[in-house]
Amino acid sequence: MKHPTIKDIAELAGVNKCVVSHVMHNDAYASKIRPETRERILSIAEKIHYRRNQLASATRTGNVDTIAVILDFQRIQNFMPINQVFSGIMLETSRRGYSVKIFSEQTIADTFRKIQESRIDKVICLSVKKELREDVALHAEQDGLELVFAYEHGHRAFPAVNVDNAEMSAAMVRHLAQCGHTRIGLLCVPHHFCYITDRHEGYLRGMRACSLAVNPDWICCQDAVEDAVDQILQLPAPERPTAFVTLADTMAARAQTHLLRRGYRIPEDFSLIGIGNTEVGLYTPHPLSTMDEHLVDSGVLLVQLLFNELPDTAPDPFHVYHTHAQIIERDTVFQYHQKGGEK
Repeated sequence: MKHPTIKDIAELAGVNKCVVSHVMHNDAYASKIRPETRERILSIAEKIHYRRNQLASATRTGNVDTIAVILDFQRIQNFMPINQVFSGIMLETSRRGYSVKIFSEQTIADTFRKIQESRIDKVICLSVKKELREDVALHAEQDGLELVFAYEHGHRAFPAVNVDNAEMSAAMVRHLAQCGHTRIGLLCVPHHFCYITDRHEGYLRGMRACSLAVNPDWICCQDAVEDAVDQILQLPAPERPTAFVTLADTMAARAQTHLLRRGYRIPEDFSLIGIGNTEVGLYTPHPLSTMDEHLVDSGVLLVQLLFNELPDTAPDPFHVYHTHAQIIERDTVFQYHQKGGEK
């Protein structure tokens, strides 16, 4: 069976083959072609069931309509936030008629050799490992490829996309303050990554903006959430926080479970806000108030940057284009201003 070609469309539309090629590729020149001509070409292409020969196009141009995504295969299976970012990448690449090819982050030199062999010139890196990201940036620079990073900061001349973590945790503090809390603690973890430092700084910024005192005894940066909670519970009741900003839904869920086991009430004794809007927050005894990072939107923006489609806002000094989180109110924040004042 003979497949329809650009030549067939050109003959039926009464135009040159080059004109059809520009329209079918929707390139920069296509916008200069009269709208009625473009519509006629697209209508004929649809009617005769024309499909682009991507292999022939790649052979002619030296590039394929494919984006490389570098990631940890194990992490994407078990880590919902990366799955959400990847979903955004898939949505935007599909909208543009592009496909995605996944490459392992285990051996970067071999990965970039395969990317070059595949004639791919656009790359997204989803790894959060600083040394690996720097290695990825070096290879992309040497090979003349377009590259963007998810999370953390940009590297070399290549940008990153990340939620504004400092803004997000400051907003969590503001929300708790608006609900009448004045003693607000932070359940943090050791500062191994930039986002942790940013969220910690955002908490401090939010406390200052709300003119609230920051007590070092209310801040715990350790992996053992239960131990952190026990440490704070050793404070006299009038000196304890009444609410906590936590760095993730999993931390907030663990803190809630531990407090309930110790006989405390949620949210009457302790209010909690998590980050992530994950399923774990829905299935705790008291569904978690949380911050939705809109990570699908981050995936869309990653692809847009590869095509040099810049957002209205400029990147920060670390070459990061920020997305913005939104609070999801559920059942773990006690509102003192509706209940007669903080105890």
